[in-house]
Amino acid sequence: MLVAALLLALGIGSAPAATMQIINGDAEGEGLNDRTSVAPVGGNDGGTRGEQRRIALQYAADILGSRLDSAVPIRIAVRFDTLSCSATRASLGQTAPAQFAAGFADAARPDTLYPAALANALAGRRVAAGTSDIDATFNAALDGEDGCLGGRRWYYGLDRDPGAGEIDFIGTVLHELIHGLGFISLVALTDGRSADAGQFPRVADGRRLPDIYSRFVKDLSVAGQPSWPQMSDAERADSLDNGPDLVWADDNTANGAAFLDSGLNQGYVRLHAPSPVVAGSSIAHWADALAPDQLMEPVLSARAEGRNGLGLATCALEAMGWTLINGARCPDFDTAAILGSADESVAADTVESETADTGGDVDDDDGGSSGGGCTLGTDTRFDPVWALLLGLSAWVLVRRRSSRAGTGTR
Repeated sequence: MLVAALLLALGIGSAPAATMQIINGDAEGEGLNDRTSVAPVGGNDGGTRGEQRRIALQYAADILGSRLDSAVPIRIAVRFDTLSCSATRASLGQTAPAQFAAGFADAARPDTLYPAALANALAGRRVAAGTSDIDATFNAALDGEDGCLGGRRWYYGLDRDPGAGEIDFIGTVLHELIHGLGFISLVALTDGRSADAGQFPRVADGRRLPDIYSRFVKDLSVAGQPSWPQMSDAERADSLDNGPDLVWADDNTANGAAFLDSGLNQGYVRLHAPSPVVAGSSIAHWADALAPDQLMEPVLSARAEGRNGLGLATCALEAMGWTLINGARCPDFDTAAILGSADESVAADTVESETADTGGDVDDDDGGSSGGGCTLGTDTRFDPVWALLLGLSAWVLVRRRSSRAGTGTR
């Protein structure tokens, strides 16, 4: 059942924001339904741990939704599970688009895979059947499990002001959901059963199609400075760890990035492309050389958790096809948390949540590509996961399921 609370009160005359619908995937008494009594914290008045999680989750989702135009509700399947966690390293969560689509009539670029939420927004209708558009799992072990990061815990306050030993849940959710909205590359980072390093996923008719994110990836060290879709599989494989020369080649983003003190190459924003390749982390983040820090870097930073707008993330979303509304811009700084709202107060959800059947996971070793998860450890690196790819006939549909993770994830 969809969590039905509306946490965004729109002001008169504001543009219609994307409706972010949370699908509760947890069993009774667990995760989002955890009945453990807790005290209010940072403007989050939920009386149970599950209620505080739901309120904070919806608040983070609405921060994004208030900036994006979509006539089709964005469905986000969420659950809390015990993911890997040691005294020094933990998987905070893992998130990816649930599906990808290509070949629909309203696609801005032909022969290109779009994440489900963006495909629906462009088409103005649901082009991909399925329960969810984004699948997200967060680590329940960060709420008191012995030995997990030395006792560090999630902070569910809406004021985004965690204390010592606390991790801002809303900042983590923002990072994750932006991956789910399309800030993710499907190119294989390593050789696997269904793809070799440098290859795009294969669809039903046998072709390998690029995703919309990868269409903006360019290697400045290659003759002619081609974008990734213009390169051969072998050239892309060689490009994966080209560090400072691998960039996000969008002119609007480049113009918006003029405020950066570092992290640019020939005016373009650098992407995270270390050598050796970091499976699940490379490509799908800004380079950690960016200063000031940005939300979509691979390094967890209190200065880059979306507390003062989403920064350059809105530039990338806009380049891929999202329409920004309610005054959101590229880059997005010095803005209210929820735009277009006369009242940013958040109410508890009013409908009981039920377990949602999002289908079974399927294991598929498809080359350790970048994905959308994050790991916190002594090096504070995000560690996204790769997912399942299935081709369907007619218009192309690629369904992603979290099936394989990097260090510290399931």
